[in-house]
Amino acid sequence: MHQAKKKFGQNFLKDHNLLKKIVSSAKIEGLDVIEVGPGMGALTQFLVLNARTVTAYEIDTSLKPILAKFENNHPNLKIIYGDFLDMEIPNGTFHLVANIPYYITSSIIFKFIELPQMKSATIMIQKEVADRINAKPNSKQYNALSIILQYYCHVKKVMDVPRHMFTPKPNVDSVVIRLEKYDTRPLNNEQELYFIELIKHAFKQKRKTLINNLYEAYGIDKEVLITYLKTFGLDEKIRAEAIDVQTFIEMAKKPINK
Repeated sequence: MHQAKKKFGQNFLKDHNLLKKIVSSAKIEGLDVIEVGPGMGALTQFLVLNARTVTAYEIDTSLKPILAKFENNHPNLKIIYGDFLDMEIPNGTFHLVANIPYYITSSIIFKFIELPQMKSATIMIQKEVADRINAKPNSKQYNALSIILQYYCHVKKVMDVPRHMFTPKPNVDSVVIRLEKYDTRPLNNEQELYFIELIKHAFKQKRKTLINNLYEAYGIDKEVLITYLKTFGLDEKIRAEAIDVQTFIEMAKKPINK
């Protein structure tokens, strides 16, 4: 029996009904799938029955004997051993389906956003992170991740997964979410780079006003910043968590540093 390794954030799911629901919600029939962290193959065994191909990235090489059996029995499955975050993803169109280790959730989500060949993600993540992703302005959970993901993707909560469903049992509950990238977006590539930069600066210190965060980031005179914010109907005392996605999009079209 394989022992879950804390350093890899391993928590294994065994409930077949739940695993089937995850695969069904991913809508991957006849499509090419990427799985991150297949573990002992609990989710993989259902992915290979639905997807055209499954490419699974596993960092824990001690799982080779277990995963090799799946690979031998399913010609549409390819296991790649190594850190997914360091891997080059081949050209094509892929859909991410995974029970993601909590400690690399944000890194995997940002890689998903950055890769044009990744079209959707159906992922199990910590409930707290899911709440942030779905958060609205003026809520405690609303942050840079909320805005960036809501800009790039249609976000849908699929189901709650209580902690007792895992072995070993984690300290938090989980949620399965589905992210579908929009086919078209309102900003061009250059504007999107600034959009992400702007949001990261805006939320760098949440207790500070937006003007103070932008002043520290760009060194622009505060009177100029006040005038800039008024262009978008924003008060000089506003904080980033009170600004909606659409306003940040409009700000990205008129960069303060240009």
